Amino acid sequence: MHLGRSDVRAIGRRPGRSAFAAIMFMLATLLLGAPAASVAEPPLRLDDRIVDNVGALSAGDIERIRPEFDELYDEQRIRLWVVYTDTFMDFDGQTWTDATSAISGFGDNDVLLAVAVTDRQYFLNLPNSMTAVSSSEERAILRDDIEPALSEDLWADAAIGAANGLARAAAPSTSSPVPVLIVLGGIAGFIAFLVVRSKRRAARTHARNVASLDNIDLTDRTALAQVPASALDTKSKAMLVETDDAIRTSGEELARARDEFGDSSVSQFTQALTNAKRALGRAFEIRQRLDDAIPETPPQRHQMLVDLVATCATADRELDAQVEAFDAKRDLLISAPERLDSLTQDVVAVTVRIPEAEGALESLRAQFAPSVLGAIEKNPALAKDHVTLAEESISEARRALNRGDSANVIASLRAAEAAVSQARELVEGVAHAEIDIRSAITRLPEAMTDLEKDIERARQLANAGGPELNAVRAAAEEALMKARDARESNPLGSLHHIVEADAALDELLARAQEASEREQHARRTLANDLSAADAHITAARDFISTRRGAIGAEPRTRLSEAERHAGYARHIAHSDPVTALEHARAAVKLAQQALSYARSEVSSWESQQRTNFANVGQTGGGPGSMTNVVVGGMLGGILMDAMRSGSGSRHRSSGFGTTRSGSTGGFSTGRSSSARRSSNVRSRSFGGPRSSGRRGGGGRF
Repeated sequence: MHLGRSDVRAIGRRPGRSAFAAIMFMLATLLLGAPAASVAEPPLRLDDRIVDNVGALSAGDIERIRPEFDELYDEQRIRLWVVYTDTFMDFDGQTWTDATSAISGFGDNDVLLAVAVTDRQYFLNLPNSMTAVSSSEERAILRDDIEPALSEDLWADAAIGAANGLARAAAPSTSSPVPVLIVLGGIAGFIAFLVVRSKRRAARTHARNVASLDNIDLTDRTALAQVPASALDTKSKAMLVETDDAIRTSGEELARARDEFGDSSVSQFTQALTNAKRALGRAFEIRQRLDDAIPETPPQRHQMLVDLVATCATADRELDAQVEAFDAKRDLLISAPERLDSLTQDVVAVTVRIPEAEGALESLRAQFAPSVLGAIEKNPALAKDHVTLAEESISEARRALNRGDSANVIASLRAAEAAVSQARELVEGVAHAEIDIRSAITRLPEAMTDLEKDIERARQLANAGGPELNAVRAAAEEALMKARDARESNPLGSLHHIVEADAALDELLARAQEASEREQHARRTLANDLSAADAHITAARDFISTRRGAIGAEPRTRLSEAERHAGYARHIAHSDPVTALEHARAAVKLAQQALSYARSEVSSWESQQRTNFANVGQTGGGPGSMTNVVVGGMLGGILMDAMRSGSGSRHRSSGFGTTRSGSTGGFSTGRSSSARRSSNVRSRSFGGPRSSGRRGGGGRF
């Protein structure tokens, strides 16, 4: 049976088909400004299997392509779609084709070939469930059937080559592999080649092992135990980032729900979030033990990775179990007009606070060294960018509400809420830093006095402590001198140097003094160390939370572990101050590492993103340009959430749920609440992460 042969249509942008397309279309329009000769095409819905938006094909080309597509469907039941566009915008081919597949409602037999003619990039997107085409066959199609034609600008031949390659791959094999194996085994010259190729084969095997994890219950430790440790290690790092992002976003959504309904009405979601945080904390603790300098045996490491993946999955499940109840509780579509009015007021409130934050930052700059303010120096500027993003999203939500575009209403509402929330956090981050600096100024004299006493005690115990104690005492004296010199310009750094020197000195003094003296000393110094830990944790938490779109697993792991050590130190402060002091100092060190690693990752990310947006053609500039707004939105994870959203059970819905299709609520006058919630598009809300369910390959040509 041949499919219909409707005329080729240039498919325009269709707002409302997904949160992703709606938000990114709006931002792409703002970024690129007035129309040029070729307009960047966002992900779109395909209504014809041959879509040419750039005039790459002639009528004769179309007549050559369509019979090949029909034959592929008749013989192998594979529907091949091809779209020729100008550019994939600032996305990679996988992201662009994943979104287009989601918007178009593609199923397990749909394959998409997308060609960005101006960018000279392409991507062949297949469903994971299409087992008839193996990974090696997929690469052969790219290498032998598509890329040669594209490199010669033979656009129709590339589509025909894709159809022929898929037909060849899906056809039943009638040849025997024995002759090939005999020939390969008899050619000794291939031995060296095979050795070189072994690493590549190992990489492919590793990729298959990682992919296999998508098909098992990740809370099933027995099933996970059958997966190699290397695959578990790769998967665990991705899960830590995804689950941490989901918990942070869920926390923001829950805070808004709590403001609307009160604590008692959202208690079940609060408990789910608490359980998820507890599970994620255990996962971060395992990751820290895997990353530290103490080696584990291979069996120990494998078991720890099994526990890590299962624990992340448990955190995910805790959130997913409440998704439908949360959506029912907070139906944004029903209350959209009121929420938009409230958000407008929130934008005004945050906007008023930005000059205050700028003034506070200027005051701090006048008093303290630049290194003290590194984590917050960009906070006011980023807050302005987030306010701009919130205003644009509110405007888009109102327009979508007027035209009955339910998916865009929800997506824009969530983007606005997230932008306002992060703008508020950025402003408050300046206040937090100021409080921590003032606290350090208050505590520094006592800490310095305490270190002076320890230095004097070390002099008295010089004979008992030996050369090692004398060396550490000399280092402590130097740290004390530096702290005195910098106490005015860098009180936080001075307090850190005091705490660090005191920790090193305590370790050796402990060998030369009675246990009771150690306990008394610990009680005296614990408050200072906990204060330092709180300051560093707050700085790292604020930085990571408002820039999480650019931050990976390692800084998050360090921060989680710092919070765990600080919490435990407080828990045992009265019963075991000596051990509590050790945990408080570990918290300081880990929080410093978290902030340092996070700042490094953000710096690299920002540099790359600015380059990417410059390449798209952005000619604006300055702190208020839309380039800054979009980069800031992605940095904070707001637009990353929208980009990760999808539709249907094969695509990750970045809200509640991991295996079901997402729902945000529909919009149609006279329809029931349940009907309104039947839309299959969902932007990130309260809930856990989900995988996309499609694969593919491509590149430049």
